Amino acid sequence: MHDSDGTSVLLAVEQLRRTVPGGIGAYARGLLTGLTKVGRDVDGIELTLLASRAPGVVPANRRDAVDPLVQWDRPLRLSSLPGPLMTRAWDLGLLRAPEGFDVVHSVTTAAPMAARSGHARRVVTVHDLAWRRYPDATTRRGRRWHEQSLRRAIRSGASIVVPSRLVAADVMESGVAAERLTVAGGGTDHLAEPDHEATQVLLRHVGVRGEYLLTVSTLEPRKNLDRLVQAYAVVRSALPSPWPLVVVGPEGWGGKPSQPSGAGVVFTGRVSDAALAGLYASARAFAYVPLTEGYGLPPLEAMRMGTPTAVAREVPSVHDLDGPQRVPARLVDPLDVDDIAAGLLEVLTDDELRSDLTGRGGTYARERTWRATAEAHVQLWRSLQ
Repeated sequence: MHDSDGTSVLLAVEQLRRTVPGGIGAYARGLLTGLTKVGRDVDGIELTLLASRAPGVVPANRRDAVDPLVQWDRPLRLSSLPGPLMTRAWDLGLLRAPEGFDVVHSVTTAAPMAARSGHARRVVTVHDLAWRRYPDATTRRGRRWHEQSLRRAIRSGASIVVPSRLVAADVMESGVAAERLTVAGGGTDHLAEPDHEATQVLLRHVGVRGEYLLTVSTLEPRKNLDRLVQAYAVVRSALPSPWPLVVVGPEGWGGKPSQPSGAGVVFTGRVSDAALAGLYASARAFAYVPLTEGYGLPPLEAMRMGTPTAVAREVPSVHDLDGPQRVPARLVDPLDVDDIAAGLLEVLTDDELRSDLTGRGGTYARERTWRATAEAHVQLWRSLQ
C-alpha cells in the first residue's frame, strides 16, 4: 500500500458524517484544509480517509457516488455499516481498522483499534475533558461514553493529540505521560469570504436592522448561553441603542436558553459559511462564554474579521499564549453574570478598548493557521514510523 520511504496514514473522520459536526467537525475540516495547503504528498505521507458509508449510498465503496468526503481528494475507505453501528462496533472491539496502514488516527475518541495483524501505531485526538469539569453540562450517557472511550485510548498506548495546553494538563492527570501528547491548536484561515448581501438578507429575515452583539455556538448547556442571555438583559438598557443579541448555531441537546421577556435575543439557527463570515464582519462585538472549552474557534474567527470580543477566561484559543503577549480579548468569568455583563458593555461601548482589541485580535487570529496544525500532525505521524 505504500513504499518503504513513505508513511501510510488512515485518518478516521466520522465526525464529518454527523448532523451537527460542531467544533470537532470544524477542526477536522481545518486539518484537512491544512494538509491540502502543505501538499498532497508532503514528506511521503500517504493519507486515506476512513468513515461510514455516506447516507443513502450503496454500495459503500463507490467512488462515483455523491459523497461530501470526495472534496478532499484523498482515497476513501468506507465501512458498509451506517455511522452509529460502525462506531458502536468500534467501541465493542467487534470492528477494527482496515489492514495495511502504518498509522491509524481518529479525530475524536470514537476510534477503531488497529488491525490485529500488522504493526500500525494508533493516534487519538482528545478535544476536551468537559464532562469531568462540568458533569451537569452533559448527559449521564455522554459522560459514561466519554470516560470509556478515553480509557480505551489510554490503555491502548495511543499517541494523543490535544488542541491546547489546558487539555494536555487534564489528560496528564489521567496518568498519560507528556511524551505521548502533541499539542496542535486550530487556525482561522478556513473562513469563507463574507457574503454581505446574504448576511443582510438573513438579518432582515430575523428582524435585525443596524448593529448587534453576536455569539456563535451549538446550543447546549456547556456553552453557557443562559448566563450570556442574562448578562445581555442586564446591560441592554445601558446601551446607546438596544442592539440585539444574535445567536447563531444549531440546536444540540438541552434546547435553547431561557429568555427574559423582551430580551432582544434573536436565534438564526445554522447559517452558510459565507453568511457566518458576514455576520462576524458586521457585528459590533462578539461574545463567547462557555463553561469550559478545549480550544474555541469562534472567538478566533470573530477576531480575524476585526470584531472586538468578550471571552470566558478558560477558552484556550485566546489565553493559552506563547510569550509575553497581552490577551487580545476582554476576559470574563463565565460563572458570574455581572462580570459577563461588564465585559459586554465594554466591548460594545468603550471605543478605546474596541480599537485596541480589533487591532491586536486581528493580528493574533491571522497568525493561527491550519497549515501549522497540519504540519504538527505530519511531524507526529512521521515520528511513529
